[in-house]
Amino acid sequence: MNPGLTAGEALGNRFLLVEASGLEGANPSALARERCGDGDGLLVMGSEGPEARTVEIWNRDGSAGGACLNGLRVAALWLGGEEGAFLMAGHRVDWRRIGQEVELRIPASSLPATKNFEVLQVSGLDGLRVPFWNPHAVFAVDDPDAVDLGALAAETRRLNHLFPDGVNVEIVGPETDGRVSARVDERGVGETGSCGSGAVAILLAAGARGFSGPLQVVMRGGILILEGGPEGWISLRGGAAVGAEASP
Repeated sequence: MNPGLTAGEALGNRFLLVEASGLEGANPSALARERCGDGDGLLVMGSEGPEARTVEIWNRDGSAGGACLNGLRVAALWLGGEEGAFLMAGHRVDWRRIGQEVELRIPASSLPATKNFEVLQVSGLDGLRVPFWNPHAVFAVDDPDAVDLGALAAETRRLNHLFPDGVNVEIVGPETDGRVSARVDERGVGETGSCGSGAVAILLAAGARGFSGPLQVVMRGGILILEGGPEGWISLRGGAAVGAEASP
């Protein structure tokens, strides 16, 4: 069985997309391990429900990916149209096209109820435990490029009492004029070019430290633009591509 797979890309994250109906009984976890190579994961496009279309992601190591905002931007382009809504890992996310980019809107009801995040110290670095969908640990550093991110992520994941299901680890440089540089080590993937949920966790951690306003998160794969709304929602905007435009 060879299901129809479509390539997708979002700021350095590379995905394969498949219709759930086209799996024909195949195990999506095994398919992700077999076909994703050094990409980030397999997006399984489910059926259209009364409010939104369901999407699942499987990491390249075969583990369930939970929620993936970069993946949802790719899924939006794959669907076509100008706007819509997805349901992923129990969370509804609205989307709309803005030129060549896709904006996602995360409702306030899906965000942490408090900014009083638990303080962490790992390998001499101060961080915050940010419970946004997937587990996150966000560390403030002077220079993200000077940190051994893989070693920090491995040490953070040893905190099994805090992160029994693994954790995405973000390192973030100082904020300057609403702009920060960052790197992400994603559970089940390793270091990745960018991470949408990680960018939201970075914004939430910045808010806990007193920052307010729009934030540009500069990752190795590109820039994600985040902004809070008057009703407590957060929007995330960035580029994506599907099909031939996304192929290596």
